[in-house]
Amino acid sequence: SEVRARAEALQLPNKRRRDSQGICFLGQLDYDDFLRDHLGEKAGPVIDFESGEVVGTHRGLWFHTVGQRRGGVPALSNA
Repeated sequence: SEVRARAEALQLPNKRRRDSQGICFLGQLDYDDFLRDHLGEKAGPVIDFESGEVVGTHRGLWFHTVGQRRGGVPALSNA
C-alpha cells in the first residue's frame, strides 16, 4: 500500500508492523470487556431484512463491526 511504502521510505520504526483492526488505546484489554464496561449490553432482535422475521438476538450492535451488522454473523444467537 502507499502508506507502507511511505513508512519504508521514511524508515519509520513501525514500517513492518502487522495491520490491526483493533483499537490501539486498549492495549491488552479485551475489546468486548471494554465495550461491556463502558456501554453495557442491550439485547435486541436480529431481523431478516427480506422477510422481517426475527432470526436471532444480539447483545448490542456495538459488539459487531459495520460489516458484521450488514451481513449478519454466526456469532449472533439463533432465536
